[in-house]
Amino acid sequence: MTLLFFHLIIFIFVSLAEASHNTSAGCAIIRPPRDGGIRYRGLTQEQIRNVQVLPVDYEIEYICRANRIIVGPKVRKCLPDGTWTDLSQRSKCLLPCAQVWTSLENGRVMVSPPGPAVEGTVLRYSCLSGFILEGRNTTECTKQGTWDSPKPTCRCECVCVCVCVCVLNVCF
Repeated sequence: MTLLFFHLIIFIFVSLAEASHNTSAGCAIIRPPRDGGIRYRGLTQEQIRNVQVLPVDYEIEYICRANRIIVGPKVRKCLPDGTWTDLSQRSKCLLPCAQVWTSLENGRVMVSPPGPAVEGTVLRYSCLSGFILEGRNTTECTKQGTWDSPKPTCRCECVCVCVCVCVLNVCF
């Protein structure tokens, strides 16, 4: 009897452990990024409201509110293990900063990190040889979608050349 009870306990424990990892049903619903939503392909609004688990291989797509762009994975897919792809990479909906600042007449602009100019993007300005930078050499895109300092300019580095004309030992 004790042996039967022991086997029953082990069976229940293994069944519960498998149930918690059983993902044949699919993936739990995940939340969209702030200022964004999720596009569920092929589902009606009512189905979206009532669904708790989406099937394996189902893809969701993040969408952002007007004037914002997605940074990070735009699409996530339900994996057989019950997780979504790329969950280690956060998706965000951010305001972009003006792209015109990413170029500089008679100079160079390094964008860090590469990609769209959004919150946290830093621009580093430098001028070509013969030009001097006027203004800050860096600017950062703020969460309001603006740069934190005015755009610098590259001004010509003038070199004066004097020409003397001498007439009767008098120089002009």
